[in-house]
Amino acid sequence: MNVSTNPPSAPRLAESTENVPQILDAKAETNHIEIVKEKLNALHDGRQVQLKSSLDKLSLFECLSTFKRSVIICALAGFAAATDGYQHQMSANIIANKGFVQEFSKGRGKLDATWVSTFGGLYSAGQVIGQFFIPFASDFLGRKGSMYVFMGVLTISVIVESVSSVWWHWTLAKLIAGVGIGSVQATLPVYINEHAPSQIRGVLIVAYSLWFSLGGLMSSVALKVRSDSHPLDYKTSIYTQFGMLGLSMIIFVFLPESPWWLVSKGKLDKARNVLVKKFQNIPEYDIDGELAIIAATIERQRQWDREAAAEGSWAIFKGLNGKRFLIGSWPKVLQQFVGLSVFSSYSAYFFSLAGNKDAFLVTVILGCCSLASVILDALLVDKIGRRRMTLIGFSGACFGVTLMAIIGCFDYANAQLGSVLVFAGVTANFFNTFQSSTSYAYLAEMPEQRFRAKATGWGLAYCNLYAIMFNFTVPLMLKKWVVKTAFLFSCLGIPGTILAFFIMPESMGRSPAEIHEMFVDGVPLRKWRGYKTHVETDLDARLDI
Repeated sequence: MNVSTNPPSAPRLAESTENVPQILDAKAETNHIEIVKEKLNALHDGRQVQLKSSLDKLSLFECLSTFKRSVIICALAGFAAATDGYQHQMSANIIANKGFVQEFSKGRGKLDATWVSTFGGLYSAGQVIGQFFIPFASDFLGRKGSMYVFMGVLTISVIVESVSSVWWHWTLAKLIAGVGIGSVQATLPVYINEHAPSQIRGVLIVAYSLWFSLGGLMSSVALKVRSDSHPLDYKTSIYTQFGMLGLSMIIFVFLPESPWWLVSKGKLDKARNVLVKKFQNIPEYDIDGELAIIAATIERQRQWDREAAAEGSWAIFKGLNGKRFLIGSWPKVLQQFVGLSVFSSYSAYFFSLAGNKDAFLVTVILGCCSLASVILDALLVDKIGRRRMTLIGFSGACFGVTLMAIIGCFDYANAQLGSVLVFAGVTANFFNTFQSSTSYAYLAEMPEQRFRAKATGWGLAYCNLYAIMFNFTVPLMLKKWVVKTAFLFSCLGIPGTILAFFIMPESMGRSPAEIHEMFVDGVPLRKWRGYKTHVETDLDARLDI
């Protein structure tokens, strides 16, 4: 059976193999170089080329047991998200600490609402800065190099927090922390995506969100415990961030570089060494063949970009690449539209305004809720798929914020409606978090490999442009409208979820080559699930032989 992996819409290339060296290291003279070169030559000649691994046919549980080292690498990388979540939640909710309020308000008893909005707004602005610039470090220094960059920025932010004594000190610390945390969010999902097998990519990206939620819960518990025992001591809670940073740095030292990045830079020997360390104990794993699949996938994407004139500094926003960018970033944008700023940045502040006397206890409840949601996400993301997770998550979040808005029209300060208000907040937070890891999967899976770092970082930056707006305006709206502020997110979230129904595809279990093919062939976005790609048909033919 002779099946071409070149999509019907892409004409056969007549290029010479002069373009091949752009992803080959000319100094290398080993056998795997010849295997890769042979596959690239075949690709340029328009011949049939394998672009999907035979091990992609393994079931979910077979994949988990076979690729143990990949699972460990992704889980350890995801642990750094605990640092991200811990620091994010700490800086967001410590503003409700009595000692913090006393110190920074200079005895006035409460923080100025303008200061609070500035803290949140500049934190989000810092995230945008980090998410915009870290992809350049990620593409130039590698995924590990960018890890060392953002760890340095996070360490500086904690130092500034530790010596802060006036509101503008804390504003500066929030800006630096935003840069660091934004860089983490733009780097780790890409790293995990490039190390994870296709069948369990969703589960392993969930590990990022799982650690993020666990880190946030640890922070909420630490603030609660310290608030109960030493209500005026907020510095100790800040110092605990150094321990999280130190542990993450130790882990990063031992993590391998991404083989996809190494191949894209022509470092085939180093890429092969990474694959050997990860897969040498798997008898069925053809290391040289898999290395060639990575190289051919990257080159096939470059071929299409040349054909479509999608090259240059801003190619990520041109034509089909622009469509892929917008689709990948939409779930993250929609998170902002259903009230992420309320539940993430201002949960303690929000519930204290709403009449809950123990705001930190509510944040602990929300933290437990987020952790449970991510665990459920991990169990389902590679079974029911990204699209269904996204639609279920945002539908539930819209229900929660709408219920909150309705309660805001009544006397929610009494015990009965106060409990319903907390339930509505927990529901909205649960479903918002339920699809959060799926949002990272879309960011990392939708773009082609050479745009993966930029598309992830810039997609998050695009999302955080909305976060900047909401972080400046939400505290002011909370001060004036309190719970009725949820009406805004209900009115934004419901239309956004309806739009998601029409534009979000199903990428569960798909290889990068398959995702690229379906975009190029114009497969309707709602019909990706169950679609038989040319790449998959070719693999079936090879296995039959």
